[in-house]
Amino acid sequence: MTNSKLHIDTTCAQHPSAINMLQTSIASLIAILVCSSTYIWFKRRYLKHHLESIMPTVLWTPRFINYTSQDEDSFQRHLTEDGLQNKRQKMPSSSITNILPKMERLNGPYGMYATVYGLTKVVHVGHPVPAREILNGMGRSTTTVDHGQNVGVCKLFSCIGRPFRCMQSWTRTEKNRSSNERRRSSTLIDATGTTKNPAYDHFKNFSGDGVFTANSSDWKAKRASVLHCLLGNMNELENEVNKSADGLMHELKEIQSDEIVNVVTLLQRCTIGLIYRIITHDDALLFDRDTAKDDRCSSTVRSPSPRSSVTSLASMGKSETTSDSESSSNSHFDDGHRATKLNTNPIKALLPQYLDSVTQIRMIILAQSRSIWYLLPRWFYRLFSPMYREEEAVMGPIRAFARLACQNAKSGSPLDLLSKRTSHNRGASKIDGVTKDLLDEAITLLFAGQDTSAATLSWTLHLLSLDPERQQRVVDEVRPIIESDDNPEVDFVSKTMIAQMPYLDAVIKESMRLYPVAPFVVRKLTTDITIPREDISTEMTCPSQVKVVSDTTIPESTFACIWIYALHRNPKLWHLPEEFLPERWLDPELREKDAGQEEPGAYIPFAMGPRNCLGRPLAQVILRVLLARILNRYSVVDPRHEALALSRNKNSTDSEIDSKCLRKDMQAGFTVLPSNGLMLRFVERAE
Repeated sequence: MTNSKLHIDTTCAQHPSAINMLQTSIASLIAILVCSSTYIWFKRRYLKHHLESIMPTVLWTPRFINYTSQDEDSFQRHLTEDGLQNKRQKMPSSSITNILPKMERLNGPYGMYATVYGLTKVVHVGHPVPAREILNGMGRSTTTVDHGQNVGVCKLFSCIGRPFRCMQSWTRTEKNRSSNERRRSSTLIDATGTTKNPAYDHFKNFSGDGVFTANSSDWKAKRASVLHCLLGNMNELENEVNKSADGLMHELKEIQSDEIVNVVTLLQRCTIGLIYRIITHDDALLFDRDTAKDDRCSSTVRSPSPRSSVTSLASMGKSETTSDSESSSNSHFDDGHRATKLNTNPIKALLPQYLDSVTQIRMIILAQSRSIWYLLPRWFYRLFSPMYREEEAVMGPIRAFARLACQNAKSGSPLDLLSKRTSHNRGASKIDGVTKDLLDEAITLLFAGQDTSAATLSWTLHLLSLDPERQQRVVDEVRPIIESDDNPEVDFVSKTMIAQMPYLDAVIKESMRLYPVAPFVVRKLTTDITIPREDISTEMTCPSQVKVVSDTTIPESTFACIWIYALHRNPKLWHLPEEFLPERWLDPELREKDAGQEEPGAYIPFAMGPRNCLGRPLAQVILRVLLARILNRYSVVDPRHEALALSRNKNSTDSEIDSKCLRKDMQAGFTVLPSNGLMLRFVERAE
């Protein structure tokens, strides 16, 4: 020991410069960290102080690094077995449902409030007046006021080593931008005053530069191409939707009336086959009875008789959760193995893994936006984040499925037409004959067409299963039209026929009001946007009659988060906002009580403005045809509601069932699904 110590001391004495260099480096690193931390602390409070002159402002800090999409019990068991306890957190839906109470409590102009997220300014909007001004770009813009806000922690990292000089230059960044730089901005962006980047940069690894995340002139060219190729010929749409409905009816016919089925999985398989055929004109994913029956085995459970369930409602709910979680935890391997074994078609063999992956990617992308990785440079996220490695693993089946879709696209199909357009065929770099632009667009179209339709139908069936009387009213409207002598084909539903189903249309509208698939959208302001400010002391009966007392200017570079969920449930806009009330869309007396039906921007399930959902015409037909076909043949039953109804009859009580207590929680992703799936029974209706 003495000899070793003597050797170290001798070595240090021989190399004093190395020791001094190490000490200097450590001291410099500590100084940089201290200065950077101090700067961030002061900058956050400066931003808060500045925004508080406009609206209520709170500091917000990222709350977790990773996530889980599984139910709590199974996830905790998984963590305990793997020794990873407390490494992740389940993502709560409270961040969505708490928005309105928070807006009411803070009482800002139009209910708006701001958060300082890292060094980013975020304004939360739940009122149609500022929402439409931001999404449409109608607000009066000003460019002479310098608010000195350049968001993003990544800028800070480029300034390490000179933090105090950056403190001065940071606030002058926007003021010193040259007029040439401003002229290089997209004409459309200048007109609307908003852009998606960098608010949606965390989507880039998923959808790349597809129409959802592209920006500027690139986005305009791609949107024009997609609109032309996808919606240019919709003559065959109703035929394709009815083909998918036929497959769904065959699959439901194989289900016994006492089986509980995960409706989300069922509808996801149906809608992915539909959107795949629409964009490729390839029939590889048409209904296959043997495969569908085998896949269904993992998502169904045998239900006890309703009468025996009366005394064990709580245990049934627990059984429902456990069955679904056990199914989801084993589905990736088992479904993929079965699919590979039963199908020689590569796209069909990959389907189970694709559906599992798109469910997971919804959670990962939202987790990024709420984590510290969102505030750091993307290269830092790729190098050091375990979330990125998980994201890449999940993206494997998604990219493979989209690439096969591009390769299988028939001549004249939307993907084939897109591959020939300059907007999606740039550069010579191709993988298996598919350009990156085309692959990105295929990923975007497949996900958007499958996930949103399946989610909306799931929520609609959920609400109808808790309200048998309204479900029967839909049936009474649908059956005579479908089974009339004027219908040349059995069970076929055309666009002309759904135009004769106003109550079914109202049910879907009400479902999208209560559960918009995309609960919020985000835009970055490229200019100051000035919004007329309401007189919050005046009782508001209609938002269009707000008394203007002053203006509210939202500064440039602010991220505006438009909470569609809050817009659709704002009690100032909707009568009985929490109730499932399809009649509000038909009854003139109820319509008069809903200011939101008359106010533009109060009801926007497909968003609004230049970047609204371009698939809306497709969704309008798909949702109505599939719902009409399902309810025409099957009664949709929630076992929990059935048990409560039997219990009430047994106790001879006349009180109505409050179905809101049985509503499913939302699984928080960048789109929302019923948490832990939606377990229902399908009972065939009498002829």
